[in-house]
Amino acid sequence: MSLPQYMRRAIISILSILIFAAILTFFPASYFEAILLYLILFFVISIVLSYKTYRRGLTTVQEISKGKPIIEIDEKEINKLIEKDKELYKEYRKFTKASLMPLLTLPIFIILATLLFPVVPHVVESSLGPLIGTTIARFLGYVTLFGLFAIVSIPLFKPPMVPRIVRSLRVYETGIVIDKTFGFKAPLYVSEYRISEERKFIEFKLNNQIFRVYYKDIKELDSILSKLIKPLKQ
Repeated sequence: MSLPQYMRRAIISILSILIFAAILTFFPASYFEAILLYLILFFVISIVLSYKTYRRGLTTVQEISKGKPIIEIDEKEINKLIEKDKELYKEYRKFTKASLMPLLTLPIFIILATLLFPVVPHVVESSLGPLIGTTIARFLGYVTLFGLFAIVSIPLFKPPMVPRIVRSLRVYETGIVIDKTFGFKAPLYVSEYRISEERKFIEFKLNNQIFRVYYKDIKELDSILSKLIKPLKQ
């Protein structure tokens, strides 16, 4: 049984912290290079995990497509409804502003990291060195520092929760296929489910992602999806 994505990210982050802390324990002068490598590794891991999720999604799509089809919504029909949604532009302006904040704060984060790198490990080493030894104290100092960076970077670089507008939807008795690449087997356990009859869409949150489906007959779509979707137990 594979671990959830958030658990895999947490395990990889912890291992990265321990590895970088061990390296700097014996090569403390390389702290600037370590900052760059830590940031690069953070983005590389995100890309690799996203790619694996994509490949796994394609396999699920093939399995779901073997079931009996119920309804299909194509891109042309969705685009017509999107053009009529006057509130969508306002929404995206808000999301764009929010997504720029991590880029604006990144230089500040790098400057703080550069300033704290030679200070925090030295303080921990001076405080704990006489008790547990210089090497172990220095290692714990770097673990503390990288741990602080990880805690700060999670909310700082977390992108805003932007609804993914579904461009094509195929609903089968076995599940749903979104944009021909994402497959979700039934039942789908969602944490949020919202209907907007005025704007002609249904929105649901699945696997920490919000999906928005436009359709001309919202009541019909709701009656179909409600047979496959179940509320996620908190």
